[in-house]
Amino acid sequence: MENTIKQWIEAKGKLHFSLIDPDKQTPDEAGEMADFCVSCGTDAIMVGGSTIDFQKSQETTIAIKDAVNVPVVLFPSSAEAINEFADYIFFMKLMNSKKRQFIMEEQLRGAPLVKKFGLIPISMGYVLIGTSERKTAVEQVSGNLDIIEKDDVEKALKYALTTQYFGMSCVYLEAGSGAEKPVSNKMIRMVKKEIDIPLIVGGGIRNAATARKKIKSGADIIVTGTVIEKDKERLKEIISVIKK
Repeated sequence: MENTIKQWIEAKGKLHFSLIDPDKQTPDEAGEMADFCVSCGTDAIMVGGSTIDFQKSQETTIAIKDAVNVPVVLFPSSAEAINEFADYIFFMKLMNSKKRQFIMEEQLRGAPLVKKFGLIPISMGYVLIGTSERKTAVEQVSGNLDIIEKDDVEKALKYALTTQYFGMSCVYLEAGSGAEKPVSNKMIRMVKKEIDIPLIVGGGIRNAATARKKIKSGADIIVTGTVIEKDKERLKEIISVIKK
């Protein structure tokens, strides 16, 4: 399978993805939000969240597809969120989960749907990093995790290398939506140094200065979500520094 993410990076350089959660606005509002993100220069729209269901996922994806001409990528928390109206799907494994549900069961349920709907799968190793005192929404939903503390670079690297050796297309280091702090620059730098596949970083990136540091540390793609909902103008600044 071709590495779609790697091809996008080779064609355009550092990338920005906008994450839109169907639980947080109506489909029409999501379409308007996606259109604004594209006007700011985002390279793809991710559709996903911690608790979305099929109807919300489908209606939101349709509205976004109608509004934009960049790739729309499903980022499902479970097989329930998979619909036929996106272009791609992050077919992912929560690498540091201790629950079979997130390591294999949702994938087994989802695989036939990916085939049926003709979605293009992008394999991903999803690695949650504990950067906050309180649990983020994704940590709460994911339940039993092999916790990776914010300064445990060695453990993060083990999961990143395992992702690569499994043959997956990319690694996503995720602090979680609304995280108090983003993934550290040191962790990004050390992981990027040792892997050969694209590195995605998200969670807790709320301003241009932070985004710039993550890019300089080695992130190939920056994902922002909460900032889109709370301060759209700041999104322009974030994307501008990624594209420099």
